[in-house]
Amino acid sequence: MKNATTPGRKVLLIGWDAADWKVIKPLIAQGKMPHLKKLVEAGVSANLATLQPVLSPMLWSSVATGKRPYKHGVYGFSEPDPVTNSIRPVTNLSRKTKAIWNILNQEEKSTITVGWWPSNPAEPLSRGVMVSNDYQTAHGNDRKKWPLKPGTIHPERLKERLADLRFHLSELNEDDLFPFLPGLEGMTQEELDKVSKDRRVHSLMKIIADCTSIHSAATALMQNESWDLCSVYYDAIDHFGHAFMKYHPPQRPQVDDWDYRVYNYCVEAGYRYHDMMLGSLLDLAGEDTTVVLMSDHGFHPDDLRLSAIPREPAGPAAEHRQFGIFVARGPGLKKGGNVYGANLLDICPTLLQLFGLPAGEDMDGKVLLDIFEEPAQEIERLPSWDAVDGDHGMHPSDKQISAADSKAALEQLVALGYIEEPDEDQSVALEKTVRELDYNLAQAYIDGGLYTEAVAILERLYKKWPMEHRFGFKLTACYQNLNQTDKLRGLVTTVIERRLKEARDALEELKGLRLDEDETQKLEAEQLEQMSEKEKNVWKRERVELIAKSRPNLFSLRYLEAQVDFSEGNYEGALYKLAQLDSDFGARRRALCLRGEVYQRQRRWDESRLAFEEALAVDEESPAPLLGMARTELARKNHTRAVAHARASLELLFFQPKAHYIHGLANYRLGNWLAAEKAFLQCVRQAPLFSAAYRMLGEIARWYRHDPEAAVFFKNKVRESRKELKRIREEKQRVLEQEIQPVHSHEEMLCPLAPHPASLDGISSEEIITVVSGLPRSGTSLMMQVLEAIGFDIFTDSNRSADESNEKGYFEHDKVTSLMSDNNKAWVADSRGRCIKVVAPLLSSLPLKMVFAKNEGTDKIIRPLHYRVLFIERDLQEIVDSQSTMLERMGKVAAGGEFSKAYLQQVHHAKQWCAKHCIHAMSVPHYDLVHAPDEILPQILSFLGLEADIDDIRAVIDPSLHRSRNQI
Repeated sequence: MKNATTPGRKVLLIGWDAADWKVIKPLIAQGKMPHLKKLVEAGVSANLATLQPVLSPMLWSSVATGKRPYKHGVYGFSEPDPVTNSIRPVTNLSRKTKAIWNILNQEEKSTITVGWWPSNPAEPLSRGVMVSNDYQTAHGNDRKKWPLKPGTIHPERLKERLADLRFHLSELNEDDLFPFLPGLEGMTQEELDKVSKDRRVHSLMKIIADCTSIHSAATALMQNESWDLCSVYYDAIDHFGHAFMKYHPPQRPQVDDWDYRVYNYCVEAGYRYHDMMLGSLLDLAGEDTTVVLMSDHGFHPDDLRLSAIPREPAGPAAEHRQFGIFVARGPGLKKGGNVYGANLLDICPTLLQLFGLPAGEDMDGKVLLDIFEEPAQEIERLPSWDAVDGDHGMHPSDKQISAADSKAALEQLVALGYIEEPDEDQSVALEKTVRELDYNLAQAYIDGGLYTEAVAILERLYKKWPMEHRFGFKLTACYQNLNQTDKLRGLVTTVIERRLKEARDALEELKGLRLDEDETQKLEAEQLEQMSEKEKNVWKRERVELIAKSRPNLFSLRYLEAQVDFSEGNYEGALYKLAQLDSDFGARRRALCLRGEVYQRQRRWDESRLAFEEALAVDEESPAPLLGMARTELARKNHTRAVAHARASLELLFFQPKAHYIHGLANYRLGNWLAAEKAFLQCVRQAPLFSAAYRMLGEIARWYRHDPEAAVFFKNKVRESRKELKRIREEKQRVLEQEIQPVHSHEEMLCPLAPHPASLDGISSEEIITVVSGLPRSGTSLMMQVLEAIGFDIFTDSNRSADESNEKGYFEHDKVTSLMSDNNKAWVADSRGRCIKVVAPLLSSLPLKMVFAKNEGTDKIIRPLHYRVLFIERDLQEIVDSQSTMLERMGKVAAGGEFSKAYLQQVHHAKQWCAKHCIHAMSVPHYDLVHAPDEILPQILSFLGLEADIDDIRAVIDPSLHRSRNQI
């Protein structure tokens, strides 16, 4: 696949999370970011459109893969741990497609990747270095007690050197902090003491230290390791924004003078510090290196800043702006000027183009041809890089990280405010985590125009969590885009009724607390004095949530009603409701665009134009009102202005099929048929069933190109697309009414077990360990009884006695439970020639090799262990029911929650371990074992290479135990 004619090129990719031109441009103009100014002048710049939802792990995975989240598999900040049934911060183990460094690795190019999110655990690249996003996070107050977690750095040879380069926040002194806090000058000692105790100062120190560590690793590796692509990710600007943008000039009414004096310079200082780091990176890279600097989104620095964070998980993401930054400089690239319509999905395809490699057809991004001095006339594509064999360096599919490491990193995300603190009940925490992953996936589907897929998820979520109003709000957008007006009216009524009832209930609860009474205030103050810091935080959070519930956003509810009126054609009703939103700045921004659309339906073109112009006055970099103006001017037959507005909208957000169509139609009416043809072709690339665009392409082929074959082709495409749209409409309701699959379906999570008898050729039966596995309560004890009847010696300590849940015994050994936690597994050798029970979550912890004494002497020899596995398959609901029944018998309450995804991941992980190591394995259906032993027992005996009388074996099976679906 390597293009031998492409000259060698080095590329430095720098990621500044949340960097925004609205902050940068004034600083450049003031001479405060000289290195970025030089980079911009020597290259090309652009706004870089983000994706929804604006969550960093999802976005940076899209940057690295060129694919939307529903293709790459990273859906949020945390994820279920398939082994421990708990949750962990998101890892790159969730990514199910190759990233740019994997593609380059198999194309024999060297890469350095530092701090990418997520990149933990570091991938085993054969031609690369990876420093994971766990590298920089400092723990505790003592630099000497700051261990580097396993899996943070690849290759291992760099571990010690890079560990020493980390910068701990305890190393910062007053002189280091002064550039970020110049307001400290002239303060009294009392005021300085107040600042030193402020938790915000600690946050500031941590942000500075963390990004300094990333920079230290990046600069060291750039100098000492070979590389073709070096990718460095800094998250500090995003943290500066969340912590200190509220204090950024100009001072806002809700910010007091003290806070403004101390913290107003933090954001600017953060940007200037990044400019200094950029300067060192550019010096190390050299002029011949291609440099790409970009951010995944922006951060509102102006009047669009939020006064309050939404009361929901990942709420801080609402502070982000739709556009990030993009700058590219290097050999063969344009010098000076802007490019338009860039999207963060375009980064990976463009990087591949820089290296002379084709992008994948399954990538959602495009090559940014406008950055090249001489752009390629034709862009080569291949179906998918995932289908190309090679040494890509991705993790083995069964790779896992420890629960302890997951917990530590999870606490870090909680501190950053991106996820809620896990419930003490892990099952509840798991359920919430899976819920948020599903919700994020639904938003990604909406962003990609896949509304039917989003509806399937959101309907399920809103049914299960009816007071999570955000699910209802997103669902209304789907119904509106799918023209399901009947459902929309009912849903909006439900959402409003639930929100207002919640507010009434919260008000009654607040009244009952009598917070305005002196005695109540005194009592609460005394109670708070007795609380720990954690208890205080919980108390404050609950009180804030109660107050927030009592104050519904009536503007948002009224906007929903206006949307319904608009969908039903009640335009006067919609305008009446929208007029009531003018008093609220945030609601007015959205209302103006909807008002413009209503006026278009009424053919009130002048009023429509004015509404969109007002919306642009609020936010000039907003593609929706620009597109609205293009539609209006097209209707007014002012085609020149329609072209200009459509182009301006597309320059901000390129993925807009309707905008491409309007752009094409306006050009066609101006007689610019070549530009029109280009626009219509782009439209159908983005929306393959856009029949009106095919019709116009047919008109161009007929009247301008005089190509009758092409005209017939596009006429057929019109017919085919309309037919397909009709089929989709007819099936839509059926699809929506089907049982909704979770994020991970059974088919995705499970892989078939395959026998590998050759792996045991020549191995004595005394060396073979026969393992019975499956999920807890899947029937493993019954299988052990069957093997005992066959004549196997059972490896058990008999410590767990038979009881009502397993009347014939458990056949377990206590040492098996320590497989994950205890590194001493020498006892496993004692199970050779015997049968051992190991439940699925522990299966991959079995050692593959062991140290033995050589000829009973002192010398040691490493020898492999030989396994064969009988894996019991049982209906998942039966397993859950059986576990609940067993817990009730033990006097314990079954934990609430949806376990299916975690259980399926455990099974998937166990089976992949078998497949990867060619373990001789067989699936044994529990139902067949209980109800069809005459069919399954001969298969089991054949698998074991044994002969026996199945009548004697069948006698241990009691089908009556399966009647209640909770036995065996």
